[in-house]
Amino acid sequence: MNISRKTILVIVSTFIGLVFILAITSDFILLNSFANLENKLLGESIAKLKYEIRESLDDMESCARDYVALVQKGGASEIGTLDTDSLVNHHVDFVAVYNAAGELLSAKSADYHYRRPAGLDDGLVQCLGKTALFAIKGKDRHLKGAIRNGARLHQVVVRPCAGGGVLLVGRNIDREEIAQLSDISEFALEIRQVRDEGLPADFKEALADLGDGASFHAVPLDESHIAGYALFNDINGQPLFIAKLTERRLLYQQGKASITYILAALCVAGFVFCCVMLFFVRETVLKRLGILSATVRQISNDSDISSRLKVTEHNDELDDLALTINGMLDSLERAEVTLREREEQYRILFERAPDSILLLGTEGDESGRIVAANKASAIQHGYTVEELCGMSIHDLNVPESNEASADWMERIFSGQWITFEVWHFRKDGARFPLEVHAGPVKLNGKNYILGFDRDITSRKLAEETDHMYMEQIRQLNTELARQANGLEAANSELEAFNYSVSHDLRGPLTRISGYSQLILEEAALDSQTRSYVTRIYESSCWLNEMIDAMLRLAQLARSEFQPQQVDLSAIVESLSIDFRAAEPERRPEVVIAPGLTVVGDLRLLKILLTNLFSNAWKYTAHSPSPRIEFGALHNGPVPVFFISDTGAGFDMKDVDRLFRVFTRLHDPGQFAGNGIGLATVQRIVNRHGGRIWAEGEPQKGATFYFTLQPDNPSVSRSFAS
Repeated sequence: MNISRKTILVIVSTFIGLVFILAITSDFILLNSFANLENKLLGESIAKLKYEIRESLDDMESCARDYVALVQKGGASEIGTLDTDSLVNHHVDFVAVYNAAGELLSAKSADYHYRRPAGLDDGLVQCLGKTALFAIKGKDRHLKGAIRNGARLHQVVVRPCAGGGVLLVGRNIDREEIAQLSDISEFALEIRQVRDEGLPADFKEALADLGDGASFHAVPLDESHIAGYALFNDINGQPLFIAKLTERRLLYQQGKASITYILAALCVAGFVFCCVMLFFVRETVLKRLGILSATVRQISNDSDISSRLKVTEHNDELDDLALTINGMLDSLERAEVTLREREEQYRILFERAPDSILLLGTEGDESGRIVAANKASAIQHGYTVEELCGMSIHDLNVPESNEASADWMERIFSGQWITFEVWHFRKDGARFPLEVHAGPVKLNGKNYILGFDRDITSRKLAEETDHMYMEQIRQLNTELARQANGLEAANSELEAFNYSVSHDLRGPLTRISGYSQLILEEAALDSQTRSYVTRIYESSCWLNEMIDAMLRLAQLARSEFQPQQVDLSAIVESLSIDFRAAEPERRPEVVIAPGLTVVGDLRLLKILLTNLFSNAWKYTAHSPSPRIEFGALHNGPVPVFFISDTGAGFDMKDVDRLFRVFTRLHDPGQFAGNGIGLATVQRIVNRHGGRIWAEGEPQKGATFYFTLQPDNPSVSRSFAS
C-alpha cells in the first residue's frame, strides 16, 4: 500500500470511529456528568435551606436570652405585658413562661409576619407545656428545634429561668414562613409531616431513602423538573417533617442541546477536513521528501552529527531511508561521545583528586618546569594553578631537597616509580613536609615525570608531640588532684560559713530585732529616738532576709540535680492563680503559651519561674495596662523561653548589673526586694547548661530570655555537677 492510499484510509477510518464512539458514549458519560452536577447543585440548595433553619433557631435563642433577662429582672408577669411590636421586632410568634411544675405562668402571642396580635390557642399551650416538662425532667433546659402541634409545626427554643422554670420562644412554620424560606432558597418549597397519613408517594419514597442515613434524596420529576428532599428532626432528635425543593432542569436540558450541537459541528468539520486532506495528499508526500533531502544536505554542510531525520510511523520507503541515515549518525555520535567521556573522566580525576598532582617536563626548555597541576596542588602551595604552571620544581623545593633531587631524578629516569619525603615552600614562605610518589610517563611522544604529593604535616606533628602527651597527662592529673582537694576544702569552709551564718549571726539579729520591737511598743520615746529605733528594727529584719537569701543561693549549688520532664506552662499558670489570689484587686493580662515542656530539675525550675514571674508581677504594679506573657521562640538550635511585661523596665546600659548579687536598679521604697532573685535565676539556668539575658526600656517593660540546654544539642555533658 503506497503512502497516498494509507493516508486516505487512516483519515477516513479515524473520523468515522471518532464520531461513532462520541455518539454512543455521550449519553452515558456527558449526560451522567450533567445529572451529577445537577444533583450537587440541588444538594447545595438543600444545605442552604438547612442553614437558614439553623440561623432562625440561633436568632430565636438570642431573643430567648433577652426575654429570660427580662423575667429575672421583673418576674414572669413581664412577658404578659409585652406589646406586639416586641415580638414582631424579634421575629417570633409567641413567648411563654412555665414554672418548675410545668404550669403556665405568663404568655404572649402575635403574628409577626402581619405585625398584628394573635391568641395562644389551647392546643399550642398544651404542646408547649409538654415541651417544658420534657426540658425540666430531662434537666437539659437548653433545647432548640421543632415540635408538632397536631397538623401544625413550630420552631421552639427553651431556656432556663429563675425558680427552676423555663422560658419558651417560638415561631410558627406556617404558609408565610414557608413562603419566606422559598424566597431565600429561590426554589419552590413544600413541607409535610412525617406522620401525615396522606403523605404523597414521592415523599414516602424519599423518606425511605433518608431513613437509611442519606443527607438528602434527589429524583427527577420529568424532563423539565427535579426535586430534592431533606429530613428534619424534632426537639427530641426524632424525624418530624420532610421538606421538598423543586427546581427546573436547565443544566440537564442545556447539556443535551450542547451534545447535539457538538455532534453536528463535528460531522461538518470532519467532512471538510477529509476533503482537504484528500485533495492535498500528493503535496504532503512531496513535502516530506523535500524535508528529508534538505535535512540531509544541512547535516552534511554543518558537520553536525547530533541532528536526526524525522521518522514517522507510516513504515514506508521514506521511513526506511530516514532510519538508515539516523543509524549511521548514531554510530558516529556514540564514538564521539565515548571519546569526550574518557577525556572528561581523566580531567575530573586530575582536578578532583584530594592529593597534589604535578606533571614535570624533562626535555628542552620544559626540563624541570611544572607543565600541569591540579587544584589540590595549588591550594596546598598557596598559589593559583596558573602561577604553578609557570614555575620550576626547584622554586618549590627547599635547598636541602634540591641537593637530594639528583638521586631521585636518576632513579626515575631509569624507569622506577619511587616514594620519598621532601620539603616545599608555600607562597608565604612557610615550609611543610610532603610524601611524594613519582615516576616516568610519556605523552604525545614526550617524556614527563608525574608526581603525587601528600601533605604529611599532621603526621610529623603527631610524631613530634606523641612523647609529650604522657607527661602532659601526668601533670594534668596532678593538677586535677590538687584542685579536687582545694574544692573539697572550699566546700568544707562554705558549710562552716553557712552554719556560722545560720546560727551565730541569726541569734544576735533576733535579739536586736526583738528588743527594738519591745522599745517601739512599750517605751515612751521622742520622735527622733523612735525614728532611730525604727531604722534599727527595719535594718535587722532586712539583714535577716539577706541571710536567708544567701543561704538559699548557696544551697542551689549543692543540691542534687534530678532531671525529669517538666511542664513550664503549667507552673506559670499555677503562679498566675496564686498571685491573683494574693492580690485580687490587681487584674493584669497574663498570656501563657500552652504545652511548653523541658527536661530539667522540677524544684529548681519552679524557683526560676517564681522569681521571674514575681518580678514581672511586681514591676507592673504601676502600669496603666499591665500585661505579662510567657512563651518560647523556636527559630534557633534550641528553644528560647521568655517572660515579658509592660512594667517599669530598665535602661539597657545597666543590663550587666541585673544578675549581680544584692544589686537593684530601682528605688527600694517603690519596689521591694533583696537583689538575690535574678542571681538565683542565673545560677539555675547555668546548672541546666543554658544562658539568660534581658532586654528592656524604661517605662516600657522588660523581657527576660533563657535557655535550658546548650546551644549545641550534640554536646554531651552533665550540668548537675
